[in-house]
Amino acid sequence: MKRNARPSLFDLQAAFDDPLEMLLTCHRRIERQLQTLERLQVHLDVNGVDAEASTAAQAIVRYFLRAAENHHEDEELDLFPLLEERIPSGEEKARFHALRERLEADHDQVREMWSRLKKTLDAVGDGMPRTLQAAEVSAFVDAYTRHINSEETALKDLFERWIDADDRRTLGLSMSARRAAPSSPSSKPVG
Repeated sequence: MKRNARPSLFDLQAAFDDPLEMLLTCHRRIERQLQTLERLQVHLDVNGVDAEASTAAQAIVRYFLRAAENHHEDEELDLFPLLEERIPSGEEKARFHALRERLEADHDQVREMWSRLKKTLDAVGDGMPRTLQAAEVSAFVDAYTRHINSEETALKDLFERWIDADDRRTLGLSMSARRAAPSSPSSKPVG
């Protein structure tokens, strides 16, 4: 659970003027949080709840409540509707509809899984003796990983083909504003 003191090349900040890169950077951050969650599950089995476990649990909860939620809203409120507008009627639009439905169903699935994990993580964050069920952690990690892979495979191409420079600026401004706005606590993750 110790943090690496040296900055990683992967910790570079994506700029809002490149919203696709920002979305991909969010995926890398989600993957790091998922790795921390897996390490925390093992740590709790071996060491129980200690200060390190509480700190890790609090960080995971913070991330999935705010940053991951912002990420899913970037997609659901901005990117998906924009692609819906830009892709002309026909076979490609029908494929996009199916993709959007599947990706939004993935969002719902990880939100439901998160709501169960969050209860345990909140307790661990408060120093209460709890364990994370390996099967629940594994299912959450697997669901998120599949979702990220599906999203990146399909959306990169659609983004490059249908989102122009003006759209990118608009998306970037919306993404930036979402993160600048005060947030209210929520229990649904997005990523």
